[in-house]
Amino acid sequence: MDTPSHHPPPPDPPRVSARPVRLHPRTQLAFAASHCPLYANALALARWTGPTVPVTARGFPDTPLIREAVRTLSLRPANPPADGPAEPGGDPACDPPAPAFALPWWEAVRLGMVELAAGQARPAPDLEERARDPRQILLWWSDMFETTVEGARGDLTTTEPGTTGPDLLPLVLRCLYEAPDRSRVPLTDLIAALLADPGAVPVTARIRRRLPGLLLHMLGQLAETGAVHLDHRRPGNGPCLVRLTPLGRYGVRQILLSVGVPAPLVDDIGKVEAGAFLDSLRSFSPDGRIIAIDSWLAARTPARALREICEAVDRPGAELRRWDGATVLELTSSHLGPQLRALLTCDRPPLTHLAAIVLLGSRMLRQDEIDRIMAGRGPWVIVDMLAAALSAGEDGLADFLASPATGGLESLILDDVDRLRRTEHPDTVRVLEALGRVHPDPERAARSRTAAFLVRALRRPDHPG
Repeated sequence: MDTPSHHPPPPDPPRVSARPVRLHPRTQLAFAASHCPLYANALALARWTGPTVPVTARGFPDTPLIREAVRTLSLRPANPPADGPAEPGGDPACDPPAPAFALPWWEAVRLGMVELAAGQARPAPDLEERARDPRQILLWWSDMFETTVEGARGDLTTTEPGTTGPDLLPLVLRCLYEAPDRSRVPLTDLIAALLADPGAVPVTARIRRRLPGLLLHMLGQLAETGAVHLDHRRPGNGPCLVRLTPLGRYGVRQILLSVGVPAPLVDDIGKVEAGAFLDSLRSFSPDGRIIAIDSWLAARTPARALREICEAVDRPGAELRRWDGATVLELTSSHLGPQLRALLTCDRPPLTHLAAIVLLGSRMLRQDEIDRIMAGRGPWVIVDMLAAALSAGEDGLADFLASPATGGLESLILDDVDRLRRTEHPDTVRVLEALGRVHPDPERAARSRTAAFLVRALRRPDHPG
C-alpha cells in the first residue's frame, strides 16, 4: 500500500478538557476563602488559643474550654446535613456542639495555624502576618478544600461499603464545573447525570434510594469550605439547587490539573498559537469547544485569525486542522469575504480549499458561485473531509460514513476517476483504499478499491498517490 510517511498511527484519544473558565482575581478569591465557614472558624480558633490553651494528650482542649470556644465564637456548621451519615471528626468525650469545634480545630492544627507542644496550644508566631497574605490564604484554603473532598469520598465508601464511592464526588464536581457560571443545578439533574454513567455508581435500588441523601451530605461538607452553595428553600418542595461558587471553581480546577485533566483559562486561550489551538479543539466537549473558539477569536482581528490559521494548516497531514480551522473561520467569515475570495486563486491548494470550505458554509454565495466552487474544488474538499475523518482511524471514517449528515458524500468522488486524479490531493489513494475496506455498501467499497487502483495508475510520476 502506498501510504504517505507523514501520517503516523492515530494517537491515543486525549483526556477530555474541562471547559474554559474565567477565574476571579486572587485578592477576591482570597477574601471569599477567608470568609467561608470552615476557614473562618479554623482561624478564629487559632486566635482563641492565644496566648496558650491547655490540651489533652489527644490534642483537644478540655470539654469546658470547648464549650467556651463554641459559645464565644458561635461555632455552628453552616450546612448541617438533614440526612445521611453523621458528621465525621467529632470528639466522643464532648457534648453535641463538639463536631462544630472538632473539624475546624483539626484543620487549624493541620495547617499550622495552631502549634501543639508540651500540653499547650498556641497561635503560630506569624499567624496574623500570614492571614493577611492572599497567596497564603489560598494555599491554606486549597489544602482545606482538597482534604475535605478526600474526606467526603472516604466517608461515602465507609457508609456504603462495596460502592465506587471514591469516584462519585469527582464526577459531581466535574458536572458542576462544566455548568455555566452562576448557574444553579438541581440535585435531581446531578443524580440523573450520575445514574446515566454506568461507571459512576452501581445502579441498584438501594443506591438509587440513598443517592440524594449521600450527595446532600457530601455537598454539605463542601459548603463548609465555601466551594458550593446549597439552596434548600425551594417553593413547592422543589429540588435542592447546587451552585459551584467562584472559589469552588478555582478549587476544582486545581484538582483537575493535579490529575492531568486540561483545564484552560479563557484569558490564556487567546494567547495560544493557531496550530496548538486547532489541535486542542477535539479534546473539548461541544459546549467547551464553543467557549474556546469564542475566546480565541476575541483575542484577535478576523484578518489576523485568518492569517494565523492559514499558516497552521498549510502543510501535509493537516486535514483535521483545516476542518477545525474552517469551523473557526466560519464564525467570522462575514468580515473576511474579500480575503477568502482572493485565496480561491492562490497557488497553495490547502489554502485555496480552506477558503472554499469557509465560503461554502458562509451563506454569502449565490447559487452560481456555489456551483462553480463545487465544480472546481469539490472533489479536493470531499477527499480532505474523508482524510480528516480517517485521521482518527478507520473507525472514525466508518462513523463518518454512517452519519446521516455526511454519509453519501463519498459518492460524489467515485463517478469520475480522471477528475479525482486531477484533484492532486496527496491522500486520495489512501482515502479510497480505506473506503474500500470500511464502506458498509459492498458495491461502493468495490468501486473505491477500483478507483484507488486507477488513480494510482493515472497519477503523473511527480504526483504519486
